[in-house]
This record gives sequence, C-alpha cells and structure tokens, in this order.
Amino acid sequence: MPLRLDTTSPIPFYYQIREQLRQQITSGQLEPGDALPSEAQLCTETGVSRMTARQALTQLANEGLVIRQRGRGTFVAAPKTILPNMQVTGMSYTEIMGQAGMSAGARVLAQEVIPASAEVAAQLRLATGERIIRIVRTRLAAGVIMSLETSFYPYSLFPNLAEADLTDASIYRFLEQRYGIAPAYAVDTIEISVAGAYEAENFKVNEGAPIVLVTTLGCLANDTPVVFTQTIHRGDRFRASLRRERQK
Repeated sequence: MPLRLDTTSPIPFYYQIREQLRQQITSGQLEPGDALPSEAQLCTETGVSRMTARQALTQLANEGLVIRQRGRGTFVAAPKTILPNMQVTGMSYTEIMGQAGMSAGARVLAQEVIPASAEVAAQLRLATGERIIRIVRTRLAAGVIMSLETSFYPYSLFPNLAEADLTDASIYRFLEQRYGIAPAYAVDTIEISVAGAYEAENFKVNEGAPIVLVTTLGCLANDTPVVFTQTIHRGDRFRASLRRERQK
C-alpha cells in the first residue's frame, strides 16, 4: 500500500511514515520476513529526506517490529514473545519460557569464585569480600539470545557450584536437586533503559535499542537471600502480560 503524507499536518513526517508502516505490519498486510521499502525508496515515494526515512525505520526497529540487516535491508520481525502469568514470583526463566510455549536455553560466559563487592554483599547479607560464586549466562528462547544474566550465590551455601555444568540448565532446579535449596520467592526491580555497546554486541541490535533491566533477589521462606541476579532483557522481543485485581 502506498504511503501518503499530509503536508498540512503538524505531525512530523517520520511519525506519519512510521505509523503507516506500523499499521501495515500489525494488520498483517506485511508479514514476518517481508521486506520494507528502503530509505531511498521511502524518499522517492514520499519526498522526505534520507534522515527522515532513516528515523522512521530506526524507531520501528527499536520497537522490535522490524529487523535492519546491514547490506540487505529492513524486514518485518517475528511477533514478540508474550510472557504470561508474570504475577507469579519465584518462577525460573525455564518455567516462564515453558509457559510461553518456548524452549529455554543458556550459554555460560563466566563461572567463577570471587570476593563479594559491597553491593552484592549487602544484597546477600554477607561481609564485603566474602567468597561468592558469579555466573554470567546468555539466556535463549527457541535458539535466540533474549537476555544477559549475571547471578551471585553465597559460596558457603553452594560449594562447587562454580564447577557445575549449567549449559541449558535451570539453575533453580539444579540447586534444589544438588543442594536441597531453592528460592521460595523472589523480589524483582524493573527498569527501562537502552542498549549500550555491550548489550548491542550480544543481542545483535543497534545501540539505543530498548532493554529492560531486572534485578532479582531470591530468598528462602525465612527471608534468607540465596541469589542476587541482574538481568538485561531485550526490549524488542518481549511483552509481559500482567493481571491486576482490585482489592475489595
């Protein structure tokens, strides 16, 4: 469907282009994998500058509606994964992905015993410098990297965890099976941010793309913290569904 700009409208041209392309995507006129017009084609069709065309496509990419591939073009992205039942605390990533109908995976980037920083020690109620286990993993869904996860565990509770094979494993399940310990509940703190160079490289997205920062403190039923996790989620591939009920 050709794009039409209202030159008398106060709405910026990039916004008009973006919204028309968005409507074509959400209505199914453009399907996952379909190519969008190039920047040059948008300029020819609408008469806007190259910068305006780029801004429209970049915003669609940052929202996760399209994927821009250097040297190839811009393509409609697969629908975002909807995470259900997010009001349930203490669920592992593997369990959440399972409820979303997707297979979870994990690749270990770092697994080591280190002294606790002041921040981590405070979260885990340890002395600064006390031994902890740091595990950094990429989390996958259907083979695609979705999250960067850095977790910290008290060494006194989980000796030898640094040597365990945690590839594609649910750590919560592993802890319960190996040590008889697993969080009874978790407290999440959620923030919205944008990808820097590190996140962009790992997620294969543009710097400035949306990301979701989640810090999680997992505790036993007696409120003893057993894991502190900092997770960076791709904002272009997730949507969370929350149910809220009014208290009577």
